[in-house]
Amino acid sequence: MLEFWFDPTVAVVKKVLFFIAMVVLTGVLYWMEPLKLDAILMFLGTGVIFLICRYCKIHFASKNPTGLLYRLLTWIPIALLLALVFINMNNGEILIPGAQGIGFMALAICLLSPIALLNKNNLTHDDGKA
Repeated sequence: MLEFWFDPTVAVVKKVLFFIAMVVLTGVLYWMEPLKLDAILMFLGTGVIFLICRYCKIHFASKNPTGLLYRLLTWIPIALLLALVFINMNNGEILIPGAQGIGFMALAICLLSPIALLNKNNLTHDDGKA
């Protein structure tokens, strides 16, 4: 999810345009059928948990991407997101609340990781060349 946001090779303009499109889309969905404040906060919290799990995957579990810890850190945010989408289902309607919640989660990820816009690290390969 949103790995391009953290990719230093993606242009900042594309990231900003994506962020603006996400704000507009989430705003339109909120205008159509607003989620409750507690649901919005839970989706924002899921975005924070996604960032924490991503940080832990990069710094603690990257040496063994097939290991249990790496898999857990991958599936925890996805499981939380799915649980929140199904909890906020209104009379069988899942599309608008689900898309709106995913939008709020993506906004939280983008807002709470602004350093990803400025990340200009050199990509190093196994042979040591940049």
